[in-house]
Amino acid sequence: MRKALLLMVGGLFAANLWAAGVDVKGSRSCSHWLDDSRYAKSTTEMNRVPLLIAKSWFLGYLSGRADASGKNLLKGVDNDSIFLWLDNYCRANPGKALEEAGTALAGELLKQK
Repeated sequence: MRKALLLMVGGLFAANLWAAGVDVKGSRSCSHWLDDSRYAKSTTEMNRVPLLIAKSWFLGYLSGRADASGKNLLKGVDNDSIFLWLDNYCRANPGKALEEAGTALAGELLKQK
């Protein structure tokens, strides 16, 4: 029970830290994505929560774009490929929001389908 409570508190704390980096539009920037990715590779499991939240948000955003398009643009695309694309996009466009990255990726996938 104590571990579960600590995990909940830690998760809420991490979510608050992640939310602090959210801009006015509600989406994190690519520079935050790259920082979170670098930090997650060199730290403990608990400190990876902000990156996991960003990944979940990004996949949800893409799912929403797919649903809105009426096409299954994510069929045959694995998460590792999505995040590799996002890493490359964000390195080239650090000032862009993840929302813009998601729109760009959805557009590319839509052209392929």
